Amino acid sequence: MKTYTIAQTAAKFNLSIPTLRYYEAIGLLPNVARNGKNRAYSQTNFDRLAAICCFKNTGMTLKDLQTLFQYEDQDHDLNDVIDLLRTHCQRIDDQLVLLRDNQRHIRRKLQYYTDIRDAQINHQPHPDWQDYPLSRF
Repeated sequence: MKTYTIAQTAAKFNLSIPTLRYYEAIGLLPNVARNGKNRAYSQTNFDRLAAICCFKNTGMTLKDLQTLFQYEDQDHDLNDVIDLLRTHCQRIDDQLVLLRDNQRHIRRKLQYYTDIRDAQINHQPHPDWQDYPLSRF
């Protein structure tokens, strides 16, 4: 089985070496083998790190990650796992709505300032902000 050094693993997941050590220390990344005194990360470790990064990138706390992985690693009520994931998914849905709303506003501003620039280049009057209803974007 192919293994990877801590430096290779850190680079692959864009994490620092201390972060990998910390994840191991708090139980998020169990069963990291040793090759002598060095850590030897396996595909199983990579799969766990991919899950950690996914959840972290979507705003899950380390505490919630610990809870989630405790559910996976032990015999727990699946309703607790489902509730945790459902709550996290709802938070992501709410964030996506907010991001889309903000993106519409940014697109509105972008179009407005692009039109101002074009008006300046063409020696035309500046556009009126009121002519850019948010519903258009």
